[in-house]
Parts: sequence; C-alpha cells; structure tokens
Amino acid sequence: MTKTLSKCCRPSRSHQPICYDITMKTKSGKSLHPIGIGTWGISSESSGKDNKYKGVVAVKGNEQSEIESLRYSLGKGQNHIDCAELYGAFYTDEVVGRVLEGFKRDDLFIADKLWKTSVARDHVRPTVEKMLSKLGTDYLDMLYIHAPWDDAPWVEAIPQIDQLIDEGVVRHFAVSNFTLKDMKTAQEIAAHPVAANQMNYNVLHQSEVNEPFKDFCAQHDIKIVPYQPIKRGEVFENEVITEIARRHNVSASQIALAWLLQQDMLPIPKAVNKKHIDDNILAVDVELTDEDLSQLAEL
Repeated sequence: MTKTLSKCCRPSRSHQPICYDITMKTKSGKSLHPIGIGTWGISSESSGKDNKYKGVVAVKGNEQSEIESLRYSLGKGQNHIDCAELYGAFYTDEVVGRVLEGFKRDDLFIADKLWKTSVARDHVRPTVEKMLSKLGTDYLDMLYIHAPWDDAPWVEAIPQIDQLIDEGVVRHFAVSNFTLKDMKTAQEIAAHPVAANQMNYNVLHQSEVNEPFKDFCAQHDIKIVPYQPIKRGEVFENEVITEIARRHNVSASQIALAWLLQQDMLPIPKAVNKKHIDDNILAVDVELTDEDLSQLAEL
C-alpha cells in the first residue's frame, strides 16, 4: 500500500470543504481512508483476564447500537474494516456483515485474520469460506496471519493464501504481530508480497516498532497498521500529549492518531461512540511540528 496524491474532500470543523492528500491506495488501486475501523470488542469479549489471545467469546445484546455506529463510520467515508476470526469466534464477522449491507462492495476494504486453529494444511480455505459467508462478500481485500505462534504451524498457511490470491478470493497477504525475523521468513515462503504488518503500536507503546523495523517495512512496501493506536484513557492523562493537544486546539486522541499518520501508517482505532468517531476522523487535519514529534518520540 502506498501514499497517493489523490485528494479526498470532507467537511472541516468550520463545515467548509477541505481536501487532504494522504489517501492510501492498495496495489490493486483501491483508495483507503487514512483511518481504518477496528472491530476488537465488537460483540465479543475475552473470557480470561490474563491472555487476550484466547478465550474470546461472543457477546450478544448490543449489536444494533454497534451496527449503527459502524454504519455511521462508513457514512463518514471510513472504508477500511479490520476483522478477525478470533473476535467473538466469528460472531464479530457476522455483525460486520450486517453493517455492510447496502454499501457498495468496491468502495470497501475488508481485512480478516486467521487464528492459530486455522493455519495448518487444508485449514485456510474452509476458514476463509466461513469468513466470506459471515461477512456477506465473495472476496477479502486482505487476509492476515494473526500472529507467529510457536505452537501453531503458521508457515503452512502461506502457500494456501497464495492459492487464494491466485484465484481472486483474497487480494492481499498480510501478517500481524510479526517481528523483523518473522517478516523475513514469511517473505521467503510467500509467492505474493507481504502487504502489511499489524502491530500494537502507539505513542505510549513504541518499543515493538523500532527504526530497523520501520526501515525494513518501508524498503519492502509493507504498510504498518497500528492496532490500539490511541489508548484513549491513557493519552488524556499524559501531560506531554495534552499540552501538545492544547497548543493545536485538538484532542489528545487526535494527537496520537496524527503521530501515526505522519509516519505514513494506517491506524485502526475502534470507536462505537459517534463523538469519538468524529474526533478520530478530524485527526487527519492535525499537522505536528518537529518540536511536537521530538517530544512525543521521548515518551
């Protein structure tokens, strides 16, 4: 995924149309809004406090409110939706499928992630078919391997993903939580390029995405997709971030997102509150100074 000079217009705070030139384009030419939509926690929750990567179960009863919020996001121009079979054990995919009804599929960029139980030989295709059925689509724009587990044969998934890309069922191959070493291993096996790496990266958690990591991704055109990009509760308590926000007359969460956008990354915050959705989208207006960036780099 690369940056393009194509411009996308939308209302500013003064309600006058403004344009920005940070729209992302995939290698297949699809334009992406610079801020994606995360779905972790949509109709799901972890059944264990000590490990977010297992015991995730569906939570039913609040779907209509979540659907309305996600449809509001799409109506605002956000079109990159990130899902995972882990989230609610496919139930989040089902809810997102209801969200997508009535929207033009070609305008959307739908990503999903394989969990460890679905990476072994002959397991990827049936899992993807289930994703497609739940989401109500006949292809995925991007398919991730959710993590480089030590106890699951994730390398076996790669040839299977290559085959699905050859067939047009999947458009892009991506990885998540992969170290530099893991990315190199994936590249050696894959017939198709690694398009993205989804990482836990934000202004308050910078250690996993260091300069060598960023340089490798830039060299190989691997888009870094930060999850948990805001840490909304924490950024509003950080004096450095709140002071920078005060200087720009914006929110602390907008500073956190702008910091990622100015690194040419594609953050995917989860938001089911319309005020938070609007706040997130306005982050594309924020231009941090060199002084701001220097202060934030030291957090």
